[in-house]
Formats: sequence, C-alpha cells, structure tokens
Amino acid sequence: MSALGPRQTEPDAWIRWIREAVALLLRRPAAVAGYLATVIGVYWVAHLTVWGPMRTLLMLVVATLALVLFIRLALAVDYNRPLHPGFVLPANLDAAVAVTLAAALFAAHGVVAPALFDPLHLSFNEAVEVLGLYEPRLETGAPAPDPLTYGLLGPLWVTGGLFGAALLGTGLGMLAFGQWFLLPMVVLHGAPPIHSAAVSARAYRSNPVAMTGLLGVFMAAVVVLVVSLGWAGPLLAPLLGAVLYTSYRDVFLGRDANHPVGLPIPTELELALEPEPADLDDAGVRGGTRFTPRWRTPLGVRLRGGSDRSGAGSGACRPPPTRHPARPDRCGAEPSPGNDSALR
Repeated sequence: MSALGPRQTEPDAWIRWIREAVALLLRRPAAVAGYLATVIGVYWVAHLTVWGPMRTLLMLVVATLALVLFIRLALAVDYNRPLHPGFVLPANLDAAVAVTLAAALFAAHGVVAPALFDPLHLSFNEAVEVLGLYEPRLETGAPAPDPLTYGLLGPLWVTGGLFGAALLGTGLGMLAFGQWFLLPMVVLHGAPPIHSAAVSARAYRSNPVAMTGLLGVFMAAVVVLVVSLGWAGPLLAPLLGAVLYTSYRDVFLGRDANHPVGLPIPTELELALEPEPADLDDAGVRGGTRFTPRWRTPLGVRLRGGSDRSGAGSGACRPPPTRHPARPDRCGAEPSPGNDSALR
C-alpha cells in the first residue's frame, strides 16, 4: 500500500466515502457487531470512573482507540482478510498516537468547556429533570449523583449518548484542526506522526468542498444522536472508522472503490516484498537456508510467504499470490485464482 500523496477529488467525494464505508461494514456484520460490543464494554468501564476529569479523558481515549480499531477492520475487510484480533487490534504506535490525540482533545475540552460544554451540561440536567427522568434529591434528602453518571435514565441511554458525543467530538476535533487523515496515515503506513500531521493539513487545501461536506455529516449525526436518545451513539464508531479509511484511501492512495469480495488480496507492500523466482533455487533455498519471507504489513501483523511453485525446473514460472483481477502476473497470464499460499 504505497502512499501517493494528497490528490484533488470531486466536490461530492464525501458521499462516495460514506457509501463505500457502509458497504465495507455490511460485508462482515457479525464481526463488526462483535468488536463493537467489546468496545462498548470497555467504554462502560471507563464511564464508571468517579472522578469527572479522569472519566472525560478515559472516554476520549476509548473513542480514539475505537476509531483506530475500525480503520484496521475496514482495511482487513477491503482486502478480504480474516478479522481475527491480530489483524484488527491497534498496534503500539497506533495506540500511542491515539492516546496523544485524546490528550490533545482533552486539553481543548478544558479550554472550551466553560463557554460550550458547561452550558450544554446544565441544559441536559434541566431537561431530564423537567421530563421526570431525574430527581436532584435522593429519598434521604442527599443530593443525587450527576445525571451523566447514570447508565440509563428511563428510555435515555446515557452511556451510549456519551460514547457517541465522544466520537463526534473526536471526529470534529480532527476535522477542525486539519488532522482528519492523521490516524489512517499512521495506522496504515506507520508514518511519523509529525510528518503525518503536516501532510494531513495539506490535503485540506486540495479538497475544501469534500471536507466541508463531512462537516455537514457531523451536524446530521448530532441530530440523530439526540433523536435516538443515545442509542445510535455507539454505531458511530464503526461508521467513522470506515469513513476515515475510505476517505484516506481515495485522497492519498488514488483508489475510490472497494476491492471486490473474493479471495484475499495482497497489499502493494506485500507485493513489493515478495521474493522473485530468480532469487531462489529449485528447492526454494537461498544460501543453504530455506527462504521464508516475513514482513510487517499495514494490517499490523507479520504474514508468512509460501514458496510453492508451478513446474519442476528452474525455468518454471511461479504465479504470484492472488492479485486484483486487473493485474496480470509476472508471466503475462491471468492470475491463478487458487494460489493464495502467500496469505496463509
């Protein structure tokens, strides 16, 4: 997967990004639901934190890590890979960048809280009290806990609503500071975070209309979150993660459509690191040692390359792993659909 640098896309590209993201998620609904349930459980534990500032920080950390997880999941689905934890869970660099981003958003939250979040918090408390969902006093006469510390208030799912708010806040923060492509660039390429931040900001100048379209999507998501009484909040995690992947893939990799469903497809990095037949003898041995290539892919795991070959002599041409249907193999023939040994 070789980065091409930011390119200019169509003004309505944001519609395609969302459509392709939803299509990826619908390919593996059971796996998406399983990972989402796990993320919700982790977020619920973070929501149980008593100290308010620490609870806010932990919720932002979980939100950013959830986006990283679903970026990796979208990549694995796009390349028809299995969605086991080795492919999907964040790697060390991914987690470090996610925590750093969450800390930066937490600092920004502290700056704007008196003017924005505190009035919203007060309005929420008054609304649930007027609706009869919350009593400010317990039966003993002691002050009741803050409404935001509850899991459920009647039909209102507070935990889900806060998770959705944390996801929207993370996405809006990245969008506002020009860092929408930071997470996918680090996750997919292991690029230096500082360089990724600079290149991400530069991509905005080439796609101002498309990025503004994403801002409108966030505004619509806020309405959906409120109307659903918080129940739609967790669904934003896989959607935003997949949109981060599809938008980055279009702007930086020049591919605007998902791969077709089928056999696993090697990434460009795997193809570049695949050994050439000329480098090996008839037994697949180099320098007296059997050659078993291993490499770190954008999926964050090491894959083992096979050495199966067609033909018995040194002149035989070994078909490569299953490729995109549009790509011929080294022999000029169409790729063999059954040869997926390098993905095992």
